[in-house]
Amino acid sequence: MKAESSKVIKKRLFPETLELVRQRGIARDAGNRVQTSELAKQCRQVIKEDLKERRAAVMVEAAEAG
Repeated sequence: MKAESSKVIKKRLFPETLELVRQRGIARDAGNRVQTSELAKQCRQVIKEDLKERRAAVMVEAAEAG
């Protein structure tokens, strides 16, 4: 399976998740390692949950379509 590009993945994420990713980038640019680390942990968890929700929705649509 080919890896998805970051643009494709970003289209699948909820706006709140993208905001969290943006905040992590700001913290990283500011050199705040502790905040960057904490935000990175949150990002990984939230992204995982977002993608699970999106996959579940796709599966439901596919099942309904027959």
